Amino acid sequence: HFCHNWGTFILLTWMPTYYNQVLGFNLQESGLYSVLPWIVMALLANVGGWIADTLIQRGWSVTFVRKMMQSIGFLGPAFFLTQLGTVQSTAGAVLCMCASQGLDAFSQSGLYSNHQDIGPRYAGVLLGLSNTAGVLAGVVGTAVTGYILQNGTWDDVWSVAVGFYLVGTVIWNVFATGERQI
Repeated sequence: HFCHNWGTFILLTWMPTYYNQVLGFNLQESGLYSVLPWIVMALLANVGGWIADTLIQRGWSVTFVRKMMQSIGFLGPAFFLTQLGTVQSTAGAVLCMCASQGLDAFSQSGLYSNHQDIGPRYAGVLLGLSNTAGVLAGVVGTAVTGYILQNGTWDDVWSVAVGFYLVGTVIWNVFATGERQI
């Protein structure tokens, strides 16, 4: 949850600044273009949910489906954040942000659904504990990003987020299960 939310909160809090500083958008344009990735995310969360439910209904293991969906939710954003340093147009940068957040939405069918799988009776408590770690990423990540930008570049910011996504992918795929535990 921490690794996932690092990237999510960085984009939530810093995307308008990136649009202004790097893409040259004014405040109104930054606001308008900052909402697009979140719209894409809302749409693709439903697509991801439908895909996950369909696969499980067809007999795929819950563990495999959760790992696959979360891997998309980690690796998709990681890939598109690495592309931000290479795109040559504002449209390309906005599309990378939209793709990043759209694929991030597959986490709804990965880690966010997993609490119900492993402990249905305690799913709310499990999500509460997990989300606490996730919110810490938002608090720390937002501050760390400010520090990075005082001493580094946006590519450095994206590299840290990508690092967390990659670490999260490994940890998730080694330790996650979709089987009931409690």
